[in-house]
Amino acid sequence: MAETTRDEDRIEEDNLKGGRNVILLEEANISKGINAYSNSLYGRLFASKTFSIGTMGNALKAIWGNPEGFSVSDKGDNSFQFFFNKEMDVLRVERVWVQFWGLPESFKTLKVGRKLGENLGTVLEVGKFQMRGRETRIVKAKINIDAARQVRNQLIVVGPNKKEVEVALRYERLGKFCTYCAKLGHEVKNCHDLLKDTE
Repeated sequence: MAETTRDEDRIEEDNLKGGRNVILLEEANISKGINAYSNSLYGRLFASKTFSIGTMGNALKAIWGNPEGFSVSDKGDNSFQFFFNKEMDVLRVERVWVQFWGLPESFKTLKVGRKLGENLGTVLEVGKFQMRGRETRIVKAKINIDAARQVRNQLIVVGPNKKEVEVALRYERLGKFCTYCAKLGHEVKNCHDLLKDTE
């Protein structure tokens, strides 16, 4: 707190000396704006046709399941910012890459990656990637993940030989994640399930 006071004193002194005209903004002044922008996504549509804010809003509202308090801001040049009331909705529409580890080499196909990804969410893209400095390849799927569902850490795959293979899942860009209830949108310190079970 003393450091903030020193900064305020220095700025006030600069202003009195006729130097720079500096305005100090406190956290209380901007907290509402920070909260609004933290629950938003920014995107650009690569198309020759210009899309209106109404068209984008209506189309994505339907695709994203009509999230509560959803609104769109036009940033020009087919760029838009999408605002949500809840962070959970932001996470729900974000795209997440999932890596499938432990697959036998013969299982590392795009079809298998898509089939595994469909067990976790809506598959947007599947790819096969070379590990840097190694000969190992890895299958990854980009999915829309539902934050209300539990995040799984493994899948069991059975091949044509009827043998079970345990596939470990590693997530990229997962956002806030609770290690207690295995759901997105909050951390363990804010987990309602943990609080309920503790009581």
